[in-house]
Amino acid sequence: MKEKIKKLLFEYSRNSRITTKILGKKIRTSQQSASYLKNQLISKKIIQPTIIIDAVKLGLINVIVGFNFLKPDNETKRDLINELKKTESIIQIEEGKEGIDLLVEYCVPNLSAFNKINTEIVTKYEKKLRSVFVLPVIVTHKYARNYLVKKFDSEDLVISGDRSLRKLSDNEAKVLLELADHPDKPLIDLSESLKIPVKTIIKTKKALEQNLLIKGYGSVLDYSKLEINRQIIFLRFTPETIKEIENFHIFTINNKNIIKFTKIIGEYQVMVVSESLKEQEIIKEIRANFPVEKYFIIKSDKIHKKRYLPEVEK
Repeated sequence: MKEKIKKLLFEYSRNSRITTKILGKKIRTSQQSASYLKNQLISKKIIQPTIIIDAVKLGLINVIVGFNFLKPDNETKRDLINELKKTESIIQIEEGKEGIDLLVEYCVPNLSAFNKINTEIVTKYEKKLRSVFVLPVIVTHKYARNYLVKKFDSEDLVISGDRSLRKLSDNEAKVLLELADHPDKPLIDLSESLKIPVKTIIKTKKALEQNLLIKGYGSVLDYSKLEINRQIIFLRFTPETIKEIENFHIFTINNKNIIKFTKIIGEYQVMVVSESLKEQEIIKEIRANFPVEKYFIIKSDKIHKKRYLPEVEK
């Protein structure tokens, strides 16, 4: 992968609403060149913008579910994934090429709501889909894609950690939902579609960011086209060394390949997402430094859906 592409992916992942003028300076090229390169990657769906929203502040929780196909033919896979994409409370669908077939994340008001929706899906597709595990999320830490560049960004973006609820005004709700659907939509276009003055849009967006409902603007990558190796690793530490989880958190912050660290409830205690430009053996490094009782690895193929808020029927 060319250095300019790696730098662009790094900066766009940190802020998908970055202006092309600033992007050009960051990757050391002209504004026109940066704009062309970014638009080419977007048009080919190699990069897609996302808005990072802390849904816990709206009273929502996340639950991760692993599924395997009972009939793993391409037509069945395609049809099932398309059906799951229509489920409003499902915010992420990631297809695995090894370890498990689908990793699905729900965003729901409570576990009762999750159980109802998930049971309906399992029952409806009982001859095509099997649930393997269910893991409620406690907190998630997101990191920069430091493996793409020589410099190191140590930012630790926490999601779902703060349980204090936030009541939205009408304008805040409209702007947040519109950005959830269109993360890179220009403010002038937001104003036109929502029939809200631009100055109000700017003020509202700023308030959502200051109150940490909007935590940032990220991106989803096409890992196959970019030849990026992505792994989702589930870990359980030995009972006598449970305190090692905090030390492990520090380890993940300082590891250039780990882009996400999540504490979960259930069979495993921790989930980490690791990406690299070469074949990974990060599990060896983890096991050499921490008392892992058991682990499970998913090699990712493609993310079919990625949001931070459930879809709302309009």
